[in-house]
Amino acid sequence: MTRRERRRVKGLAAGTGPVEDMLRAGLAHHRAGRAEAAAALYQRVLRQSPGHADALHLFGVLHAQAGRLEEALPLLTKAARRAPRNAGFLNDLANVFNGLGRFDEAEAHYRRAAAFDKSNADIRYNFGHALRAAGRPSEAVEWFEKALAIRPKHGPAQSELGLALLELGRAEDAVAALRQAVAFDEGAAGAHSDLGNALQEVGALEESEASLRRAIDLDPQLAAAHANLGNVLQDLHRAAEAEAAYSEAIALDAAHAAAHANLGNVLKRLGREDEAVESLERSLELKPENATYRANLGMVHVARGDADAALACFGRAAERRHGAVLSPDTLNRRKEQPPAIPVAPFKLQHDAEQIRRLCCNGRIDASFNKIADTYEQALAALPSDAPPDEPITLDDREWRRIAPAYNRPLHLPEAPAGAEAAVNPDLDKDEIERTYRESAPNLVVVDDFLATEALERLWHFCLDATVWYQVKRGYLGAYLVDGFGTALALQIADELRARLPGIFGPHRLEQLWAYKYDSRLQGIATHADFAAVNVNFWVTPDEANRDPASGGLVVHKAYAPSDWAFRSYNADSTRMAQFLKEAGDEPVTVPYRRNRVVIFDSDLFHRTDDLDFRPGYENRRINVTMLFGNRGER
Repeated sequence: MTRRERRRVKGLAAGTGPVEDMLRAGLAHHRAGRAEAAAALYQRVLRQSPGHADALHLFGVLHAQAGRLEEALPLLTKAARRAPRNAGFLNDLANVFNGLGRFDEAEAHYRRAAAFDKSNADIRYNFGHALRAAGRPSEAVEWFEKALAIRPKHGPAQSELGLALLELGRAEDAVAALRQAVAFDEGAAGAHSDLGNALQEVGALEESEASLRRAIDLDPQLAAAHANLGNVLQDLHRAAEAEAAYSEAIALDAAHAAAHANLGNVLKRLGREDEAVESLERSLELKPENATYRANLGMVHVARGDADAALACFGRAAERRHGAVLSPDTLNRRKEQPPAIPVAPFKLQHDAEQIRRLCCNGRIDASFNKIADTYEQALAALPSDAPPDEPITLDDREWRRIAPAYNRPLHLPEAPAGAEAAVNPDLDKDEIERTYRESAPNLVVVDDFLATEALERLWHFCLDATVWYQVKRGYLGAYLVDGFGTALALQIADELRARLPGIFGPHRLEQLWAYKYDSRLQGIATHADFAAVNVNFWVTPDEANRDPASGGLVVHKAYAPSDWAFRSYNADSTRMAQFLKEAGDEPVTVPYRRNRVVIFDSDLFHRTDDLDFRPGYENRRINVTMLFGNRGER
């Protein structure tokens, strides 16, 4: 049985006789919730008729409803063998396989059930639910839509369709789907809560809050609604209220890992780091595999000034997400393959070039060249006019050759903090702070930002570390959860705050990453960031840039409106373009220079300038971004 559907126990095939009468009596007890009486009768039937398909099925369902999936499995398996074309039996067996985490077997049984019963909406809903839980939202959408085509007012399918669309980044479509779910059942608290989530994603924060409060009015015990309300209140910069919402969610559901994690985040924002550590550690007790929770705990340790604890968290988060560093032996021993995913050609080219460099320099074993061979062979098979940033799906044979090493760490060099200053000690502190303070908007450009030795170490780390897992539109990203959390990066951030208190004041490091670009493609589109102060600096040598007048950063003078949600000012290109047009904005263009830093108000819209960098691995443009403080603190 699933969470939301098949709560009624189905009837029996027609039949007469003592066994059937006994089974009907058991079913009556079952439907009335008298599990022990039902179980006793099902067992009596099976003692008299061990292969009775209906008794096997109903007894298996009884176990499944009580959460005893291991006991349900053999009963439901035998029932399905006795009646191999019974769609209901196959569906319930699939649900148990799914509950046990045996998704491949669940999928096969859902597909058989759907083939045998072409008019059953619940089977299609259950399969969509399982696909969504397995991280396959696009396929889940297809099956939810099939369920709704059969039963247009299938509330759970309509709600989960909205959630799957949200996971696919189709927030507007998700809002429309979830509005329909609410229309189906105005009293469904869960649908209001899910709609509130989707409204938050499109930036309709006040409406989102209203929808979540409606969910809580309908069901004050719905922990998810309280947790979702906390998320919206954080976006509205009402941290104390967010704390109360998360605390209420936890009081209702002590195992709500996301509520514990988000409570930790808001406690950090309120300056209560010790309590934040406790909350995040509790979230990790509940979800030890969650790399994001681990990285967020690392950021709390950064705020406490404990770099060692922070780096340990970042390292464990990266290993949880991408695995341990591969050696030739472990590579050859890997038998299981992750499911095939679309891959961007420019990512394959980057990785092949990086592996060749590492092998050539003796950083990794020369046998890894065979991985570069497979990447290059896949690229060679593409049409000559194939866009480098358009994801491709490799055939099974190609994927099997690439999968063992794709997005796995091959080399993680250390980037320790230096004994000497990382930030150039000769910078004119007073002039930098005065320029930032007096400029409108707040922005200052500083050359010779890092000390030479620190710059070289950081650049070589970016060249050698196989941490470029995040594929963007034309560039690759490396984040704290990917292995970019290094002692050198934290040293730079600490020295910035200490050297320039007139800019950073109480703002602490909140996030950092690096991006590496392909010379054939362009960079980041217009956006703003969720921070108070943005620090952006470049490490690739100037000789790589063929146009010294460009290649840097374009910073608009317009601030992202304070009532816009993150998605609106970070990803909604149409809305941002219209806003900037109406504002009559004239941006500031900062040309690319190695070791140049741009420090500016993070609420300002900005984008990467047009790029014209030379081809070749070492010529790839690399920028490092550090975010300090939160948007509401500016």
